[in-house]
Amino acid sequence: MSYVQTTHGADFFGQDTHTTKAVRDLAAYARGCLPYDVREPLARLLETAGTDPEASIPADQAEAYAGLLRTVASHKFTKAKAAKVARLLGDSAARAAAEGEPWTWTTTPNG
Repeated sequence: MSYVQTTHGADFFGQDTHTTKAVRDLAAYARGCLPYDVREPLARLLETAGTDPEASIPADQAEAYAGLLRTVASHKFTKAKAAKVARLLGDSAARAAAEGEPWTWTTTPNG
């Protein structure tokens, strides 16, 4: 099983770790919850989680993703587990944007 570790997370080291499957599953929620004109960049990012060893998202793009992920997390059709992952990703994206730093995703083979 592989994992996606994001910077600016909530743990002591400033990271969050999610299974690649949990992150990829959010793509379907993004497509179902967000307007067509804004959902595709986020959905593609989520779908491809874990395919690159590392991805770096610029702060301005992280800020946009933060709002979209929070919308997915709060949508009435998003199940609780998926909502938690979306909220944590949205929060870490917002922290990266607030600090003006890139939001980095690293793929690891184990947690």
